Amino acid sequence: MLNSTDRRRQSKQLHNIAQRRGTGPAMQAFEDESRRVLKKQRLCVQQVESQLDGLLREVEVAKQRLVEKQHEYRRKKNRLSPTRAATTSESNEPRAASPLSEGTAPEVRAEEANVNPVDEEESAAGNERPETSEEEEDQEMEEIVQEFIKRVRLLNVEKNVAHELKTIHVTLSKYVKLVDKTFCNDITRICKTTDWDHRLICQLVAEYLYQDGQIDAADAFCKEAQVVIPAKNRECFVELHTMLTAIRRKDLVPALTWARTHRKELQKLHIDLEFELVRLKYLETLEHSKDVMDAVKYASDELSTFHETHSKDVGRLLSCVLFKDRLADSPYKDLFHNHRWEDITNSIVRACCKLRRLPHRPYLQTCLSAGVRALPAMRKLASVLDNNKWESMEELPVEVPLPNQHRFHTVFACPVSKEESTPENPPMLLKCGHVICKSCVKKISYNFSRRFKCPTCPMEQMESETRELFF
Repeated sequence: MLNSTDRRRQSKQLHNIAQRRGTGPAMQAFEDESRRVLKKQRLCVQQVESQLDGLLREVEVAKQRLVEKQHEYRRKKNRLSPTRAATTSESNEPRAASPLSEGTAPEVRAEEANVNPVDEEESAAGNERPETSEEEEDQEMEEIVQEFIKRVRLLNVEKNVAHELKTIHVTLSKYVKLVDKTFCNDITRICKTTDWDHRLICQLVAEYLYQDGQIDAADAFCKEAQVVIPAKNRECFVELHTMLTAIRRKDLVPALTWARTHRKELQKLHIDLEFELVRLKYLETLEHSKDVMDAVKYASDELSTFHETHSKDVGRLLSCVLFKDRLADSPYKDLFHNHRWEDITNSIVRACCKLRRLPHRPYLQTCLSAGVRALPAMRKLASVLDNNKWESMEELPVEVPLPNQHRFHTVFACPVSKEESTPENPPMLLKCGHVICKSCVKKISYNFSRRFKCPTCPMEQMESETRELFF
């Protein structure tokens, strides 16, 4: 059975899978079916828990009745024990010698003889009572147990639980088939038989390890795979992760020192990392310091440097002092958001990588992320094309939806043919300033043999007057 945490985690994983795979009709149907299965699974768990709770209640009731009955018989036995003890002591007490004469002895013995039979009968009756009491106790205990068994049979827990589990088993079996149908684990048909350059692949892995902060593992990998990474790149990543390690401890000193050391280079790139670090330090001081003057002193020492370049931001920061005890309800509560440490981490990574002309996201991660998004389209194409045509294809004839983070250059779409430009069909700048692709220029100029009119305006020109456009 899944608890609430596992169900939320499973639901989140399914949502993430759907986001990565796209939101086409098939994925939308899969996502809807996933929600339906999760809902049915929750109902099944609730029904089984209800049945088990009912069974446990009956067990507790029967147990309580048995315990109460045992206490009742124990109290009866305790009340009978003193009476039996007194009777036994009287019967065993030795008889004292009588001061009367011997002539009276036969009369006394006769009286004793008349009394003893009655005492013996009472004693025998007393000895039979415990056996009868024990039989009654066993019988009442047996009645309680039999009543418990009868009530449990009426609940029909075994049959109800089996029915619920059978229902969810059928649903999950169908869902497994849907998963196998929706997601393809075998991508050998998609992969081309082109020989890969293992040196480049090893370089991608080494760069990923360095950028992920696994410096020792990256050094060992480079040594074993004989991969050469420029020393400046390694130095950049070591320096970067020294700062990130300190940031995880809420220590801004290494990052501030680095930003001030490279202040001029960062200013040329229009990167305000130093101000972001100082601002974060000021906000942390104002939020966690008991004395507001600590934040005022820090602002006087550090924020005054940025008054000319960030006057508006500095003004907002200084105004926060007036709301020291109620920052969450102040007009500046947006400055104290919970993800400000995550933002400064991203800013440090981007600034450090941009300064060293390195990608802030590893190439290996980018390739895998973009490739996963392209897999559904590639799978469909591979299923309808023969092997020779698929192997010779240099680019996909369909558009793969990519997020903005995977768009690294401008893409030109011809306004006439609606096609995207390629190296074989580049964009051409016309004399009038409009741009169309080269295939359209060739078509409307009759294979570059005569003058042609711009499709957008009446300007006429020859093919020799056009220029290839580079973005």
